Amino acid sequence: RLGLFAQFDAIVDPQSLHHGKPDPEIYRAAQELLKLQADDVISFEDAPVGIAAIKAAGQFAVGIGEASALAAADYLVSTTDQLDYNQIVAAFERYHAR
Repeated sequence: RLGLFAQFDAIVDPQSLHHGKPDPEIYRAAQELLKLQADDVISFEDAPVGIAAIKAAGQFAVGIGEASALAAADYLVSTTDQLDYNQIVAAFERYHAR
């Protein structure tokens, strides 16, 4: 409805999946469609089960919401207004430099 399909290189239809979150299937499916390795992916979530799914897929998790609920995220912001590309990339690079 928003006319955003052309903005995405791949879309995973949740109806095509066998498992829901916290199973990592949806994140792995997107990764495979994009022909990426887990170490190359930054995924975003606003729910604890989503963060668990991202981590189970071996990907870098950006949590958006309450810190106490999303403590397992690798990078955390309270709202989408706080998302900053450069800060996320810097956190991603620090994460992989460990």
